[in-house]
Amino acid sequence: MGVWVDQELGLSIRPYQDTLTAHNIENKGEAVLNLSQNPQLFLILAFKDELPQSKQVVFESAKTVQAPRIKGASGFVEVVANRKNVTELEAPFKEFVLSVQHIEVASSFPLVHSRARSAAIECVIHATKIRALYQTDPSTVKRLTHQIDELHDFVERIAPNSPSAEIIHRIESLLPKWIK
Repeated sequence: MGVWVDQELGLSIRPYQDTLTAHNIENKGEAVLNLSQNPQLFLILAFKDELPQSKQVVFESAKTVQAPRIKGASGFVEVVANRKNVTELEAPFKEFVLSVQHIEVASSFPLVHSRARSAAIECVIHATKIRALYQTDPSTVKRLTHQIDELHDFVERIAPNSPSAEIIHRIESLLPKWIK
């Protein structure tokens, strides 16, 4: 899901229309943006219904908004929705403009950059798009599937048998559900 800073408006966020995130922001007007570079966490949360979880995600109360945050995330941005933007996007998104209420950095230790970890996160993001678009946009699904294949090859070259490679293998096991 895209999050970006608009100098005049604050933060903007663009979740898929049919997600719990979009529903909660629209109905409750508050949310927490959990900050993490942990691809395992991305995988578990994005595909909690499709993959059996070996690790349970624990939530805790936010400090300033009525929304849960992920215990153990690297940081948190607690936000309130100012308004919902009407967009002319082809993809099924909703766009919200958000005001930051609280920012918290939970980890003071930076992660060492890992291209494999970044590739695994990108793979999870591509798979969420495939899941959302497989019935309506076959050309985008084909392009994203090709990109997942390239990410797979890349990670196998630089970090075979790594946790990042395992995440990509798990994503690939889901693809037949959406790609016939």
